[in-house]
Amino acid sequence: MPEAVLTTPGTNKRSGRRIALVALYPTPDPAMPEFISNHGVRMVEATLRAAALPDLEVVVFDLHDATADELSQALLELDPDVVGFSAYLWSFPMFAEVAVRLRRDDHSRLIIFGGPSAHPAMLNQLPFHDLRSVIDVLIVGEGELTFLEIMTLEDRSPLRLSSVRGIAQWNGAEWHQTKKRPLADLNLLPSPYVMGLVPDGGLGVLQTYRGCPYTCSFCEWGTMESPKRVRTADHLALEFGAMADINVDGALLVDAGLNLNSRAFDQLELAAEQTGFFRHRRLISEVYPAKIQDQHLRFLEGVGEPLVGIGLQSFDNEVLAHVERSFEENRFVANVQALTAVARVAIEIIMGLPGDSPEQFRENYFRAREFPCALRVYHCCVLPSALMVRSPPEHRLNYDPVSLKIRSCLGWTEDDIIGECEFLNGETSRESGSTGEYFWVFSAPAHPIIQAGRSQAA
Repeated sequence: MPEAVLTTPGTNKRSGRRIALVALYPTPDPAMPEFISNHGVRMVEATLRAAALPDLEVVVFDLHDATADELSQALLELDPDVVGFSAYLWSFPMFAEVAVRLRRDDHSRLIIFGGPSAHPAMLNQLPFHDLRSVIDVLIVGEGELTFLEIMTLEDRSPLRLSSVRGIAQWNGAEWHQTKKRPLADLNLLPSPYVMGLVPDGGLGVLQTYRGCPYTCSFCEWGTMESPKRVRTADHLALEFGAMADINVDGALLVDAGLNLNSRAFDQLELAAEQTGFFRHRRLISEVYPAKIQDQHLRFLEGVGEPLVGIGLQSFDNEVLAHVERSFEENRFVANVQALTAVARVAIEIIMGLPGDSPEQFRENYFRAREFPCALRVYHCCVLPSALMVRSPPEHRLNYDPVSLKIRSCLGWTEDDIIGECEFLNGETSRESGSTGEYFWVFSAPAHPIIQAGRSQAA
C-alpha cells in the first residue's frame, strides 16, 4: 500500500452531490458463480435516486475486473465530490490503495467505506493503519439511510459528520463510533430492480429479511440483530416482475437462510406462487438443516433448479462450541436425505476453525463425502466483525492481516494449515474439483454411502 497522506486540519469538504459508488466482484475462478450485481451498492444508489436530491449525479462502478491504476484513473477523470466504496474481503486491499491516491489528489473529496470490511478492527490491522487518516467515514451497519443523510449535509466537516448515526470516525488517536441508526423498514427501501438500475441478465440478488437468530462467531451474520423485519409478498412480487423484465435466469438469496425466519419464508412462498417466478428459474440459498420442515421441501420442489448450501462447518460439537454453533446428528442426516431428494445440495465445512485439529478436520472431510452432495470447504478467515473481535484470547489467532486467512490457532500449527491446504489441492485434482482463493469445491460423489432417502451404513 502506498504511503498515505494525512487529512489536512481545517480542510473544507466539498458540499456537492457528484457521487461515485464503487464495488468489485471477486477475481473470477472456476469455483465462483457468474457475475452478479453488488446489491449493497445498488440499494444505496436506489435510495439516493428515489430521494431526488438537487444536483444529484450518481455514477456506479460495479466492476468485474479492474486494477488499482485503472480504477484510480477513472475516478480522477470523473472527479466526484464523494466516493463510496463497498468493501469486502477481496476488494478491501485494492480500494485502500485507490482511496490513498484520491486523498493525495484532493483532500476536500469525501471518502466513505461501507460493507462487511468497513470496520474499525480492519483498519487497525498494521497494513492499513495509515488508511485510518484517509477515510472520512466508515458506515457501520446498514448503509442506505446513513449515506443519504450524509448527502443531505452541506457541512461535511468531521464535527458535523459526528452527529450522523451509524458511522465511525478516526480522530487521530482512536475510533469514535456514533449512536446506532434505527433499522429501516425494508418495504420502504426502494428496489434497484424495480427502479431499473440493474443490468440485464445473469443472476438476481434477493433479500427477504436482514439479520440472523444465531450468533456463530466465525460469521458476520452473528453480529446483526434477530431478523424481525421482513418484506411483504406484494413488495417481493414487484421485484420478481422487475427481475423477469431484465431476463435474470434465477436469484441468489442473500438471507442468512431460507428457513431461519418463518414470516419471511411465508411471504416469499406467497410471492413465488403469485408470480410463478421460480417455476423455470434457479434459486441459490442457504438452509439451516435443523429447521427443515415439509413446507420448505414443497417450496423447493416447485423451483426450476434449486441449489442449496448447508453450512455444517464441522460434525464435532466440541469444535462447534468454540464458535457458538451446535450439531444434531440424527436430524442432520434425515434432513440432508430429504433435501437431496428435491434439490442439488452442497455441504459446507471450514478448515482451520479454532479448537479443531487436522485429524478431526480430515475425518469431517471424508464423512462429508459419504453424502450424495457436493462439498465446499472454506479456509477459515478472521472476519472483521466476527472472529477478529469476538474470538477469546485462548484461540491464539494468527492470521494474514490482508487476506485474513488463518495461519495458526488453537489446535492448528502453521505446518498443519499448510498441510491441509496441500491435501485439499490434491483432492480437487484427484476428483476434478475446483480451487478458489478461499475455498475448494467438490462435486457429489458417484457412489455415496448415505443416499437420498436411505443409508447404506450399518
